[in-house]
Amino acid sequence: MKGYSYTTISMQSGRSPYLNVTIYPDAHARVRYCPAENGKSSCHVSIQHGDAMVAVGLTSDATVTPAQVDFARELFNAAAAFLADCERLAVAHAADQNPGQHSGTTCGQAPEQAGDRADDEAA
Repeated sequence: MKGYSYTTISMQSGRSPYLNVTIYPDAHARVRYCPAENGKSSCHVSIQHGDAMVAVGLTSDATVTPAQVDFARELFNAAAAFLADCERLAVAHAADQNPGQHSGTTCGQAPEQAGDRADDEAA
């Protein structure tokens, strides 16, 4: 499946405009981290896909506050949960694509034990 990105702007009378950037990544999507350097606090994470780019970071003159640290922690936790779901779904998808393949482990054995058994049988 190909990834895609889109941006929507919603404007309603009497309300502030609402901007939404959505990125469904594929192999062309890039995530980049630019660290703070030379004693400055400017750092950011950017996600780019096609012509869409979203950056989250600190300005060079920012004093880092506990609220910003909390936000960074929330971002990290969300990214870790996203990674865990992607890994789980990739394994499930691979199993659906290859239903006859077996992981090589015997029910009730840790993968290391199954590998040891295969080494013993080869000897």
